[in-house]
Amino acid sequence: MAFSIYDSCIGCGACKKVCPVGAITGKAKGIHLIDERLCIECGACGRVCPSSAVHDFGGNIIKRIPRSEWLVPHIDISSCVSCENCVLVCPAKVLVMVDDEYHGRLIPALALPKSCVSCRWCVENCQFDAITMHKLVL
Repeated sequence: MAFSIYDSCIGCGACKKVCPVGAITGKAKGIHLIDERLCIECGACGRVCPSSAVHDFGGNIIKRIPRSEWLVPHIDISSCVSCENCVLVCPAKVLVMVDDEYHGRLIPALALPKSCVSCRWCVENCQFDAITMHKLVL
């Protein structure tokens, strides 16, 4: 199932800009559409929608949340085995492997925290429960 955009859409394009997989199409001031074949149900589109036009597959409105309150992944390196699953599944491409001299190995790191769409794919794909979501602290 995919998310849907209802006719309360004002065509601002905010959803289209934030979608990490390019699932949203539409022209300015026109109702936008979500391609159900591409939608990963991350909810980022609804969290930025000023007109509450995005609904989940159950018909529930995805509530707007200020970007400053979105959660980002925190990686517990002591539990991480550097398998790279989190990096490989990240649709926004904000996780990268970096050389960590302290641990003597490559480890995943959040390279672009402000570009994270809080989809939780990294959490769901970590087989070692090494990732939790937290509010970004700048």
